[in-house]
Amino acid sequence: MVAENLLVFAWSFFWILFYQLPDPLPKARFVVVALQIASCVFKFINLCLIGHVMAVTTSNDDLPSITFYADASSREKNYMVAGGFAVAGERIAEVEGVIAAMRKKHDVREFKWSEYRGGRKREAYEALVNYGFELVENRNAALHMIIANFKGYRHKAVPGEGRDTSINRMYFQLCLHRPARLYGKMRAVHIRLDAGNDSADICDMRNQLCAAAYRQYKTRPNCVRSIEPVDSQKVGLVQLSDVIMGGVAAKRNEVQHTSPKGALADMILERSGVGTWSRDTHRDAKFLTVWNHVTGNGPS
Repeated sequence: MVAENLLVFAWSFFWILFYQLPDPLPKARFVVVALQIASCVFKFINLCLIGHVMAVTTSNDDLPSITFYADASSREKNYMVAGGFAVAGERIAEVEGVIAAMRKKHDVREFKWSEYRGGRKREAYEALVNYGFELVENRNAALHMIIANFKGYRHKAVPGEGRDTSINRMYFQLCLHRPARLYGKMRAVHIRLDAGNDSADICDMRNQLCAAAYRQYKTRPNCVRSIEPVDSQKVGLVQLSDVIMGGVAAKRNEVQHTSPKGALADMILERSGVGTWSRDTHRDAKFLTVWNHVTGNGPS
């Protein structure tokens, strides 16, 4: 309403001044200036309308939610893998409860790929992997990942940037072309990333992510409601993502494990059913997606 009143006032003021100018030359100059002012006014109105739409969307508590829990692995190797599980809001507590029960049963403080050594923890980690893929198979969760080819990648091409910046960029691409694209039209999307420098930048880029999703995929405005870092020790779904991404990265980088990690990585690939991590899943895939990203390569 304020924007509309401002437009009416400006338009009326313009014509009053115009008819009071006797000389045609000042009138012509006045028209040019007035058009420039009108352009600014219309931009202001547009911003007001966008702000109104964002506010209305944010206040819509009836929209069902979905949260994407993700982690990144193998930052120093040729292939960096980032990804995780998207779980509907009404199911999160149940999933977290199951993972917590696994930790308690097997006396595991935190499920973490880097700490896996097999032995008495083998049963616990295999149970976790099986549970993750059962969620996907039963369509109670979706697994999305991006595999970035960092070989020859110029992480420091821009002063002040590095591998952390590159991983943040991959997170942005993943969140845009997977959770935002797949859920942004019908759900309120939340994103939770394992805390660290490699996820710090994207946690401050919610507005940019929403704008890109709206522009490219015609999602709801403000479709991503929050992007926050979390302590993996306190979030079972991030731990599940950590273990799966670690196994994917091990196979994609062709790491020859002499430890039990090799067998767990093989199990993760077998349970996924994709055959190889080097091949993208179909663009229409919904519950398990693999995207091998190279510079200049669009989403698949």
